[in-house]
Amino acid sequence: MKAEADARAYEIKAIARAEAEVATETKNIQIAAVVDRIQSMLRDHPELAERARQRLLAREIEGQLNVESIADCASQSLPAAVTQEPVSSDWRRKFFLEAENVCEADLQLLWGKVLAGEAAAPGAFSLRMLDTLRQLSRAEAELFRNACAIAMNDGWIAIPGFNLNTSLKPFGLTYSDILSLRDAGLVLDGDHIYKDFRSSEPLAEPAKQSTVLFNNGVMIEISSPHLGAHQIAALAFTRAGQELQHLIEPNETSGYLNLLGSALRQRGLVVKRGTPVPYGEGASIITFEQDL
Repeated sequence: MKAEADARAYEIKAIARAEAEVATETKNIQIAAVVDRIQSMLRDHPELAERARQRLLAREIEGQLNVESIADCASQSLPAAVTQEPVSSDWRRKFFLEAENVCEADLQLLWGKVLAGEAAAPGAFSLRMLDTLRQLSRAEAELFRNACAIAMNDGWIAIPGFNLNTSLKPFGLTYSDILSLRDAGLVLDGDHIYKDFRSSEPLAEPAKQSTVLFNNGVMIEISSPHLGAHQIAALAFTRAGQELQHLIEPNETSGYLNLLGSALRQRGLVVKRGTPVPYGEGASIITFEQDL
């Protein structure tokens, strides 16, 4: 039985070796055929070959210029301190392969910020986010800038009028724009997404509970005796959208927070804006006394 098993193992190895040799020979024949065809075309069509050479050279030069512009943007966006941990080889290779094709100056700036962020903290940006970024057009980037201008810091937008079709139109986001952001992989699908207001810390009155939201530097406190029972319609970013959100310089938007505060008060919630108050030397505390 042992001798038979050894013979069978030898047979399997021999077959595998023979198949590998056949595959190698087939590949060599294919390569030789391609080389012969190229050499034939070089002899018969020298003008065509020269045009192809010029086109490939121009493409490589343009790609190199794009990569260097993005690298310059990255160097200007690097923080003062970065980790010594190296960036993943897979991530780095994919990034620069895709970066060659980015020609728009504003998109190059965004790619540079991504490179700087990954160099400062490897793992900050996923490979999937690079796929999303690769397909992002200039128009979609501008729409996402509008979305970031009214988004909470943790990647979602409260819909003031609770109507996704119309509520965000005054702030540069029509329903068609939202569909474009979904197609771009920046916003989750679904017209019926809601955000719960979970209790964080109780206020002075034990019967009331509150939570604090952050929106582009503004702190918002929402409180109610039954906070956990309240929901608000929301537009939620994908993981790629959340990763990109903090790199986007949002367009200035006025009136959104006032409209949001008014809509929440109509539902019986108390909505206050955080105000820093000096507290000792070089310190301050946040008070919530002004209505949003």
